[in-house]
Amino acid sequence: MALRINYNFQADFTHANLLKTEYNMNKSLERLATGYRINRAADDAAGLYIADQLKTYAISLDQGTRNAADGVSIAQIAQGSLSEIYNILNDIKSKTIQAANDSNDATTRQQIQQDINNLVDAISKIFQDTEFNGVNLFSSGTAVGFTIHYGGRVDQELRITGATAGATAGADSTTASTVLIGSTTYTIDVTTQTNANNSISVVDSLIQAVDNLAAQFGSYQIELEKIISNNNTQRVNTSEAESRIRNVDFAKEMSEFTRNQILMQSGTAMLAQANQLPQLVLQLLR
Repeated sequence: MALRINYNFQADFTHANLLKTEYNMNKSLERLATGYRINRAADDAAGLYIADQLKTYAISLDQGTRNAADGVSIAQIAQGSLSEIYNILNDIKSKTIQAANDSNDATTRQQIQQDINNLVDAISKIFQDTEFNGVNLFSSGTAVGFTIHYGGRVDQELRITGATAGATAGADSTTASTVLIGSTTYTIDVTTQTNANNSISVVDSLIQAVDNLAAQFGSYQIELEKIISNNNTQRVNTSEAESRIRNVDFAKEMSEFTRNQILMQSGTAMLAQANQLPQLVLQLLR
């Protein structure tokens, strides 16, 4: 065999492989310490790009879900108010039927009218006071609309249209009250038997209009709840896809670390042996 003292190939070769093993072991340590397979673009440039895009979309979906939940709240608030108005209208209908009975005289009907006016005033206040984040859901003028951006991409929106609704209570016991739903005004007048009889069908139509309005907001709620469910499913799957790319497989990485650790120990031992080889030259010089 060739023996040289100015260059020890075996030691140099072993040292070079030790450096590679040390680099791989440090990589495994870093991954095990952070829990990430990709800690920088140099680890996997394409993987980092895809993982970052997936993470951004998952975060966007999460915010879109919160936006949609606000939309659900808007619909629920509107439905709650309309439910109260429905209950009040049932009381008003009972009073119109009472006033339509000819056992009542004019004075009694005026008293009933006053009661109805008070109830309509309560309806008026409900319409005026129902709001979300300071924005009224009902308006006697132009209906207010809410644009709900429910998704993580551009133009993923749903429009919740508020309602044109209001009420005006009669000024006194001889004045009729009116309720506005959409473009229709409903007049409730029980000061005479004929007017009271006609007001029964007016209140029936008014109750139907309120129920239709509640159904409209209910439809918004159903749609948004389906969107929220889909968003959550997409977010979970997107996060899982990102995790498979970005996060480390601890079982596999620990196996690699143990392998590199053994290679480091054996490489160090072999380097010591390789460093002993040039000493064989001394035997030739005896």
